[in-house]
Amino acid sequence: MKIKQQTRPDGKIQLDITVPVEKINEAIDNANIIQAYRNGINPSSTDDLAGAIKEKLGEELYKALVDNYVMNFLAPFAVTKQKLNIIMNPEVHADTNVERDKPFNFTAIITLKPLYELDSYEPVSFALPTVEVTAAEVEDQIHHLAQSNVSLVKDEDRPVADGDDILIAIASKDASGETIRGLTADSRQYTVGEGFMPEEFDKNIIGLSPGETKTFDVSEPTIGVNPAQAKDKVTITVTVKEIQKKVIPAITDAWVEKNIPGIKTVPELRERIKEDGLRHKTQEVENMKMFLAASELAKRFKSRIPDEFYEFTRAELMQGVRQQAQQAGLSFEEFMAQRGGEQQFSMMMMMQTREILTQGFSLDALARHLKLTLEEGDIDAALAVMAPGHEQEARREFEFTSRMYLIEEAALRTKANKWLVETADIKQAE
Repeated sequence: MKIKQQTRPDGKIQLDITVPVEKINEAIDNANIIQAYRNGINPSSTDDLAGAIKEKLGEELYKALVDNYVMNFLAPFAVTKQKLNIIMNPEVHADTNVERDKPFNFTAIITLKPLYELDSYEPVSFALPTVEVTAAEVEDQIHHLAQSNVSLVKDEDRPVADGDDILIAIASKDASGETIRGLTADSRQYTVGEGFMPEEFDKNIIGLSPGETKTFDVSEPTIGVNPAQAKDKVTITVTVKEIQKKVIPAITDAWVEKNIPGIKTVPELRERIKEDGLRHKTQEVENMKMFLAASELAKRFKSRIPDEFYEFTRAELMQGVRQQAQQAGLSFEEFMAQRGGEQQFSMMMMMQTREILTQGFSLDALARHLKLTLEEGDIDAALAVMAPGHEQEARREFEFTSRMYLIEEAALRTKANKWLVETADIKQAE
């Protein structure tokens, strides 16, 4: 890879990069595999993977995606080779499309990370909360333990009502008379109105008494029905076997001995809960030390941060927030509503963005002031924080993409942060 470096009038670094054929072919292969999986194509199912992707996406979109991947994949290799200390992702562009078996020229615009200084590098001071587990917290945990071990037993016979827990036998067939296995069982617990089945289903079983059977059709797709079957009606036969009620166990010595391994009495259970709570809170306070120390240091940061740094960091935060919302099964709007609404959420994101930037720049400044250097153990520690239990996989990924400079930055900041904690004046909060 040949690189020509020059400084632009705006202070950014321009890298004009020429990539050799073997590196281009490797990057194109990677791009094809990624696009294949994203578009439901098994790479081993065809001898012409690029052709299969083009057929699905179209020639122009395929070229744009491959060009974008290749340049963004290769730019970090140039950053590493030039030993540049950057912030934000490189901006990349090219005048021609990437082609297999041909060298490729593209340009990467790099923003160097500013070297800020602080008003002071003296040790910080902050207060930590007292670690304790109250009797009320212990009783609350025992209450949750009982609630999580609720059992269902037979209730008195009566007609099924909305919200009831019931035991049913269910048999389901599609329009051709074929049994739907996912909706057929001799015994299944069901809560009326929970939304697991279509509304038609609940309307048909409400009012049935134990021992009664009813056959009816539902037209809505249901759990257990494949898409082809869901186009037609589903015929369901339901027998109500019993109405059930929830029984919350009393947490007694006998219950504890039977259900909690290694513990025989309620006092022993309370002591275990207290010990576990103290251990958890102690770890929380230990983790809090790093944040509070860095936060105190960041109060000494007085420089102006360019708007583009805010925009980039906020965009990265928002990407993580959207993933959290998706994992929780919420729309982004619902996720914001749970956190006080759009205005409060936006304010929180703005404050969080500034905290991340000022803490990071402040730790960078402290590391330079202390003349800290990295050892292999520092890299390992940073990887352990970033990907606990998967450190080697994370290292291979960062090495493969030539982004180890991100790990080195995190490791140096962590080392500076540890110095802050070790030298801090830590008080006990009142």
